[in-house]
Amino acid sequence: MTMQENRNHPGIPEFFAGKTVALTGATGFIGQLLIEKLLRSCPDIKGLILLIRSKKGKSITERLQKIIEPPIFDKLRKTRPEFASKLIPVSADIEKPGFALSDEDVQLILDEVNVFIHSAATTKFNEHLTLSYAVNTNGVHELLKLCRKIKNLHAFVHISTAFSFCDKSFIGEEVYPTGWDYDKLRTSMQRMSDEMVSDLTPDIVKDRPNTYTLTKAFGEEVLVKEGEGLPICIIRPSIIGSTYNEPIPGWCRSLNGPTGHFIAFAKGYARLLCARSDHYLDIIPADFVVNGIIAAAWKTALSGRSDQLLSKVSTTKYHASLPKNISREQLQLLGYTKEDESVSVQARRKSIPIYHIVTNPKYALTISRMASSMMHHFTRYPVDNALRLPENVIVISNKFLYRTCAFFLEYIPACMFDAGLILFGQKPKLLRVLRLLSSAMTALQFFLYNHWEWDEGSTLKLQREMSDRDQKEFNFSKDDFDLKLFIERYYMGTKRYVLKEDPLGYPAARRHLWRLRVLGWIFQFCVFMITWRILIPRSQLARNLWHLLTSFWSKFLRFTSISSNLSRFKMFH
Repeated sequence: MTMQENRNHPGIPEFFAGKTVALTGATGFIGQLLIEKLLRSCPDIKGLILLIRSKKGKSITERLQKIIEPPIFDKLRKTRPEFASKLIPVSADIEKPGFALSDEDVQLILDEVNVFIHSAATTKFNEHLTLSYAVNTNGVHELLKLCRKIKNLHAFVHISTAFSFCDKSFIGEEVYPTGWDYDKLRTSMQRMSDEMVSDLTPDIVKDRPNTYTLTKAFGEEVLVKEGEGLPICIIRPSIIGSTYNEPIPGWCRSLNGPTGHFIAFAKGYARLLCARSDHYLDIIPADFVVNGIIAAAWKTALSGRSDQLLSKVSTTKYHASLPKNISREQLQLLGYTKEDESVSVQARRKSIPIYHIVTNPKYALTISRMASSMMHHFTRYPVDNALRLPENVIVISNKFLYRTCAFFLEYIPACMFDAGLILFGQKPKLLRVLRLLSSAMTALQFFLYNHWEWDEGSTLKLQREMSDRDQKEFNFSKDDFDLKLFIERYYMGTKRYVLKEDPLGYPAARRHLWRLRVLGWIFQFCVFMITWRILIPRSQLARNLWHLLTSFWSKFLRFTSISSNLSRFKMFH
């Protein structure tokens, strides 16, 4: 679709007018923002069918009410108080065949849906491979079977991750082969116990850091091999942070991702970060991701089926390397394959539109500069009830040195603090928090030590093809993106929406930091004195210095006493 052709097509709000959108993952972070944005910026949309699973004794209606409670819906409540009437909850379970949809709900989807956005996923990095596969891979398979029957489907948007092929340093706009027959792998896992799958997981994951990135890559391969004839596109966002501008700046809702580490450093739980200081962490605002998803759905609907481009795409044969710790015969039984793919499958790997929503390196901050920026906010806008004074985040690249420093600077103080809690009859907590942080740090280390480059050609082209009005309303351009301002808003949003702290409570928090600073000075002085006194009996030099210091101190006191007496004598005479 050229620029000239685009001017003859409707804008994004006009396209969605009278259309019905189906959404999986509606209870998730991105799902909530998608609901709000579509209802607010596309006011004439016909409706949203939300596939929701009943959970923990709560019905789908109760969970829907929970979705629209947060302050991000305040604007809608004021301008369109009846917006909830356009939300249609449907009971679904992504882990089950056919999503366990009722016949009535299936018929509703087949008759009404025009755009399907697949946002549901398990984002836990080290989820058991069986569960991660069931949600991130087989869920795509089940959804494609449903979408093939939809009567008037204009676009199917699959939300993947920019790290789905993180075993490569440059990630292009194509679906690379994983080297596995994902369907055969599923059959093999069904015959094995969970323990057996866990034992084999390192060999299956191979050069990837976790099961999440592998199963998301499998999900993309499902689209390549089973999505022919459907209007498909893939969105690959990097690490998703809080919102940047809309519907409110800094909105976030959980400890997932960088949010938990913000809190840990701000409260003084952690002091160290195991990472390459010269690398940058690719964090993108959540509202940029949401706007990119909506714009991609619009473009896909106007462009038609992705396989219409097959004749224009050159094919390349790929070769995947073997894992080292398992024989070829064992791998083939599990599903490893080196069979040549058909020309059409190879072409579809490059023909499906893929949009990378990532941070451009020229707008990014290195990890060391980002840590410095965070510390500025931690002291300017301190959190309530900090445990220790938030000091500079120490970025250490050597893993052995990191573990050594963590033992002395984090774990020993944590043990002392927990021992104090036990003495006062309270439950110890800091050591448990540090263990959770250590686990999270281990999961993130692959992303803190490696650097990637992404092809953003399709994303930039999509932005250019949008009208000026749509570019402003559905902005995901990084030209006006200030990462330092984003980090500040992210941190402030963490305080307000995750920690639920009073935004006007800074004076009390700053006084608390001052008390912690004084206590720190006292503690350091006591440690120095104790260490010094231990050295005195063992070292002649230490004893001489000690006597010299005490002599000077005694003379100073005598001098000040004499000076005081002379002043009083002159005053009375």
